Amino acid sequence: MNIDLLMYIVLFSQIMFLSYYYPKRMLIRVYKIFKNYPPNEFPKLYPDSIDKYKKLAKRYKFMNNLIMVLGFGLILWFYVAPRNGKWDQAIVFWYFMIQFIPNLGIELWSIKYHKAMRLLNQDGKKEAVLHPRKLTDFVDKGFLVIVFMIYIFFVGFVTYLNQFEYPWFGGYLNVLIVSCGYLFFGFIIYQAMYGKVKNPFMSYEDRKINIQITIRQILSIAIAVTVYAMVQISMKVFSLEAFSVIIISIYFHVIVFLSMQKPRLDFINFDVYKDKHVLTK
Repeated sequence: MNIDLLMYIVLFSQIMFLSYYYPKRMLIRVYKIFKNYPPNEFPKLYPDSIDKYKKLAKRYKFMNNLIMVLGFGLILWFYVAPRNGKWDQAIVFWYFMIQFIPNLGIELWSIKYHKAMRLLNQDGKKEAVLHPRKLTDFVDKGFLVIVFMIYIFFVGFVTYLNQFEYPWFGGYLNVLIVSCGYLFFGFIIYQAMYGKVKNPFMSYEDRKINIQITIRQILSIAIAVTVYAMVQISMKVFSLEAFSVIIISIYFHVIVFLSMQKPRLDFINFDVYKDKHVLTK
């Protein structure tokens, strides 16, 4: 298959997956919550007016639709404009960053949302501290071993290539960069396990499940980052840079797919949001 045609297919898939399918799944989940858990029955779930949340959902959909149209324009531009491998990869990377903007907005909004929830928690009750405090209470030892072995393999991979003294090869700088990434992922995991409780009403079981999902996602992303680094280096070694746009787009597919896992709504205990609390001055 022609490389350009393959690139168009993969890029089209990235547009539809990240700016249509993923947001659609998010919105279906949100509107199910609106329908099945209304504010008159679950007031703690809505620190603000439900109309405000519906407007935010519409804005989220509009932004993703706009970015999707921009992506189609990008494919057209790739088709008619002169091609440059390095610039192509950079453009796809920054387009992914643009695709991420609506979800970044949701993350920033969720900080305010949980802060408002804590203000509603006027009874002064503190959630029970989670009893499990070891990493292995939230993730299988076998999975941790896999993550560790892939990191060790990456170090060996870099060590092996370093002996050939490629002028473009960063050597152990690659190990340093990936190691810093692992430290960052470790910080996120630490915050998930021991950090401040975001939602004061969430049940113990739901919080434990959320921590488990977060840790598995972070560790899976760590594996994906490491594998991607090795693939990128290997492509340079074997002069396969023509596939760089395709590979980075597939990488973005994988990252988003790994981030999609959420607990099923029917497994969440929504009863904790039923009792209404009146804010006092």
